[in-house]
Order: sequence, then structure tokens, then C-alpha cells
Amino acid sequence: MWLLSPLVLARLLWRSRRHAGYRRNLLHRIGLYGTHNTVSPGARVWIHAVSVGETVAVAPLLERLLQQRPDLEVLVTSTTPTGVEQVRRQFGERVASDWAPIDTPQATRRFFAHWRPTIGVLIETEIWPNMIEQASLRGVPMLLLNARLSARSARGYARLPGLIRQALQGLSGIAAQERADGRRLRALGANPDRLSTTGNLKFAVNVASLEQQNEIERAVLGSEIEGRPVWLAASTHPGEEEAIIRAFASLKAAVPTALLMLAPRHPERVPALLAIPEIQGRTAALYSTQSPLRPETDLLLIDTLGHLGALTGCADLVFVGGSLVPHGGHNPLEAAAWGLPIITGPHYVNFSGVYRALFRAGAARRVEESALATTLVELLGSGGRNAELARMGECAKAVQSAQHGVLDRQWAILQAHLP
Repeated sequence: MWLLSPLVLARLLWRSRRHAGYRRNLLHRIGLYGTHNTVSPGARVWIHAVSVGETVAVAPLLERLLQQRPDLEVLVTSTTPTGVEQVRRQFGERVASDWAPIDTPQATRRFFAHWRPTIGVLIETEIWPNMIEQASLRGVPMLLLNARLSARSARGYARLPGLIRQALQGLSGIAAQERADGRRLRALGANPDRLSTTGNLKFAVNVASLEQQNEIERAVLGSEIEGRPVWLAASTHPGEEEAIIRAFASLKAAVPTALLMLAPRHPERVPALLAIPEIQGRTAALYSTQSPLRPETDLLLIDTLGHLGALTGCADLVFVGGSLVPHGGHNPLEAAAWGLPIITGPHYVNFSGVYRALFRAGAARRVEESALATTLVELLGSGGRNAELARMGECAKAVQSAQHGVLDRQWAILQAHLP
């Protein structure tokens, strides 16, 4: 890991060409904090959530921690600038925020010496041997919550069996999303006595809060958002937007009043998207202007973070991105919480368990790029008033509701290890 660290730092600098946030406090990545002061020396819960998706997933658990244990300090670390921004937007000054260190013995040792966490929580697939080793040396319990491990990731970890077994054995508790995740973790060396299957924390969507925020969003967008068939393409990646715009052209031919809300996974890409010829031919508006939609607007570009969950409630149909290209897909559960039908491309391995449940219930469809336009017109071609659309939405809501209690189960594991 020490030998690889220059490559990691070089990659961060390369990515900072497009997002300057990758350069911010870069020395913190190697555990050098200079004059940076920690908060008070009391008991501190450290939660590592890599980026936006993990931060959103752990948010209900973190809210419960803040409410029920106000005596504890909380540190949330991230790996990406968008993750840091999400933490600050969602929790403000209620938590401390910093970068996670690169997983070398030196950087993690300095991280623990600086922040002095009392307990550490890793989210989803974050199995970092040096972090866990340093915690073990200091008697700091480490948990892996909302754990998921795809067959592909398991094969990758299996190439280093001794190292991964030692890391997993160092965890004080693991909350696996599904039984299959638990089986793979046990096969790699996780202690069965410390592993539970709790469900996916991403099902714990605060629908009431989203509904309140949605009322605000509708007031901003104005009356033009009402009565129009709205397609949301959420968390899209390069290589997907062109196909989405082409499919939308087919929908516009069938329903001229249709509106597309396009939310790229990384909003800083919006200026580049505006240069795409297919988009230049559209009457587009930027969400950041906070201006009401006009009758001629047919494309709303979501160029900010933190609003997508509430804006999803304005849609009639949701496409979840990262799935037409081999990225692995993104979380469809906010759409399910709104009771909306979902379509995905063929690459959804990151949420394969969730999609299996959605497919079984008839709440989601898997489509190839070539069939995207046909599916879109079939479901929204009658102006959003479609019995199949309504049926799929009801089934999606049922899938989301069936996971009631997942927050309580994961909270019980965390609470048992709190000081």
C-alpha cells in the first residue's frame, strides 16, 4: 500500500483537473494535519462514507446517532469532493468532516493519533486492512455496516486471502445487506459470530421529509411542472446522455409536452453536456438558476447536489444511470420510495439484490440502449396516464416498504458498540 500511494496521489491530482476539490487539504490524505485542530477530546464516533451514495445511505443512521447520543462527537470521512459536500450540506456543523487517509500504515497511524476515534464505522464495501489494523492496535472497535460484496469484488479480494482474512477478523461486527453478501464475507474469513444479515440501509428513506422538500421544489419550478409527463434520468455517466436525449426525442414526437429532468452523477459535467449537439437542439434550463420553468422548456438539467431525492417526486418515470455503461448502476430506492416505475440498463451489479426484488415484483424493467426509446414511449406515450405505469409504481412502493425495520437492526449493532 505504501508503494502504491504515489499512484493514488497522482490520480487525485489528475482528477482535480475537473474538480478542484480533489486538491483541497491533500496532505490530510496522508495523515499530515499541520495546524488543523480536532474538536474536543471526548468520545468520538468515526464513520467513513466514501461518496454521495454512501453518505445518503448512512444518513438515517447518523441522524439517529445524533439524536440519541448527543454526548458523542461524530467525524464523517469521505473520499470524493462530492461526498464531502453532501456531508456538509446534510449535517452542517453537527459533525466534523475530513478526508479518509490513504490506507498505508503511516497515514492511518497519523489519522488515529490526530482524530482519536473511540469507534470506527465503515460503510458498504470499505475493507481497508491498515485502518482496521491501526484500530485493533488501539483497542478501537471497527464495524462494517450495510455491507455488500458482489461476486466480482469477492473474487478480487480472494487474490489476497491472508490479508483480507486478517482484516475481516479484525472487525467487531458486520451488518450484511443480504444473505449472499454474508456468505461471501464468511468465505473470505469474516467471523460468523460477528456477522448479521440486516437488510439494505438504503431502504430507510424518510418519505415524509422528501415530501416536504418536494413541495418546496414544486413551488420553485412553478406550474409548468404540473400536468406534463416527466421523465427523470438520474445519476447519468458519460456515454449515457446522448442515448437518453435520442430516446427523449422519440417521446417528444409522441407527447410534445413531455419534460426530461437530466441529473448527471457529477454536476460539474453540466457545461460539457450543454455542448452535446443533441442537447443544443433542446430548450434547456438549469436547476441552479431557481427559476420557474417556461412552457417551451423541455429539458431541466440538475446541476447541483442534494436536491435529487425531492425532485424525484416530480417525475412519472425514472431511469437510473450508470447502467447503460459498465459502471454498475446506482441506487433505485428513492424512486421506489416515491412509488415510481424504474428502468435500468444492463449494468446494475452494484444493486443486483435490490433490482432482483424490483424485477420480481414487476416494478422495474431492464432495457438495452436500443430499446430505451421504445420502452419510454410505451410507458409515457399516453401522457403519463398509463395503467402499466401505475401498476409498476405501486409494486415499487411495496418493495421499498417491505424492508421496514432495517434501520432499527443496524442501529442495534452500532449501539451495542458505542461507549
